[in-house]
Amino acid sequence: MLTLKWFHSVGNISLVSVLGLFLVLSAPVLGQQSSTSASKEYFVSVDAEPNGDGSRQHPFLLLSQVESVSTAGDTIYLLSGESGKVLDGGIALKVRQRLIGLGADGRISENTTGRVKLTNTADLPGGVMVQLSEQNEVAGIHFMNMGNAAISGAGTNYSGTYIHHTTFSGNAETHVEDDYLSTEGKGLVYAISLEATSGELDGIRIEDSTFSDGEDLGAIRVFHSGESRGNYRFQRNDFSDLGGRPYFVRTQDRSYVETVILDSTADNIGRGERNSDSIIPYLMGASEQIMLIRNYRFQNTKQEGNGSNTGIEAYIFGEPRPDEANWCNGCTLTLKIFDSVIENAVTDPIQFSNSGRNSDLFYEIRNTRIIGGDPQQGDGGISLNLQSVPASGGRTKLLVEHSDIISTTGYGFSLNDRGGEGGHVVVVDLGGGVLGSLGRNRFIGNEKGAMRVPQSRITAANNWWDGGKPTIYDGEDRPADDRNVLVEPVLSEDPR
Repeated sequence: MLTLKWFHSVGNISLVSVLGLFLVLSAPVLGQQSSTSASKEYFVSVDAEPNGDGSRQHPFLLLSQVESVSTAGDTIYLLSGESGKVLDGGIALKVRQRLIGLGADGRISENTTGRVKLTNTADLPGGVMVQLSEQNEVAGIHFMNMGNAAISGAGTNYSGTYIHHTTFSGNAETHVEDDYLSTEGKGLVYAISLEATSGELDGIRIEDSTFSDGEDLGAIRVFHSGESRGNYRFQRNDFSDLGGRPYFVRTQDRSYVETVILDSTADNIGRGERNSDSIIPYLMGASEQIMLIRNYRFQNTKQEGNGSNTGIEAYIFGEPRPDEANWCNGCTLTLKIFDSVIENAVTDPIQFSNSGRNSDLFYEIRNTRIIGGDPQQGDGGISLNLQSVPASGGRTKLLVEHSDIISTTGYGFSLNDRGGEGGHVVVVDLGGGVLGSLGRNRFIGNEKGAMRVPQSRITAANNWWDGGKPTIYDGEDRPADDRNVLVEPVLSEDPR
């Protein structure tokens, strides 16, 4: 498992080589859960006769049939049908089983049109299509019209799960609702729901998959509680036209989760006027998360969602929210956003919000472009929102380097003290400060100005302010003496 020390040691230059080594060492190979000599292969087809024996020549008609006869380590193939029917049902996989959809050519299809279609119209609270166990592989399937999670890891050890080349689209008219964030009857069903209450879950990967077209559909939901620990890698996934979040990682109690998100794209997230920040580490209790986001491409071309629907948000749960027992006290978050583009967010493109106590938070943004956006919460292309609880304790550090904040309707950067009245240590380094930022950021064409910084000392040297020296604004949006904001030297040439 990656460690906090490892994430802190990875800088802008060494990230490529170190992360590349990590990916090579851990990269899965198709069919990596290799069959033993005793394992078997079974086949299921929506076009099969009812009395099939599970062979390729006489496949089963139902997933329940193959579930009853298969054993650990077996491979279950879903065959592409010719009738246009959709396979209807669910299966609880056993340890090391593989569930693979085969296209007409007998291979896993690399595109949605060739994938085997599966749904589950069972009455709620049923309707899960695939219940995971340990070391499962799921690929080549188009999951449709979710009434419950298409793939669920609830109540089981799902370590070693490898989900790839899958499609998820549509939600059923009647469906389960996310138990925590449902409001005003707008609850969501998540395509993949992974929940852990104890133990260590390692090596979970979701790759090369597509999630789309569901006003009440979210994509990947991870929820850890108790003292559970988890390690996840999400890579080359695409999300579009969803009501719910692409990546929702929530931790509670004393749980600990590490997440790597690579090479993913999202557009039109937040259908139904929702608050569906496309990526959110959401911390509660005394939990800890480490998250790396790299090469993420976010757009909102249809301007979906409400005024709280950010591009990327980190949220530390606390007052004034209900459920005081789960307010953060001693939560720890390390969040790094590298080589990404956040474009045309409905509200703040990147927002970090702390409502907890005694939090230890470290944010790092490098080589990232923020283009457009209409900040309505923290008022910045990057908004750092401090806690509202007086004398809340804790520390927040923010480093930004080699990044662009261009053409938002708010400020380029906004630091917001929500009434905490001190007691929280804040270090912001946009260039030339103690965190080691080289600056070389570009603040261009932000309608309200370059920065809003209420009586806090920050460093912002070696940056490009569109050819001039920036005007700094205070918490009342008034031009202010910038003696607490160190901007010299100012770049005389555009660094790009």
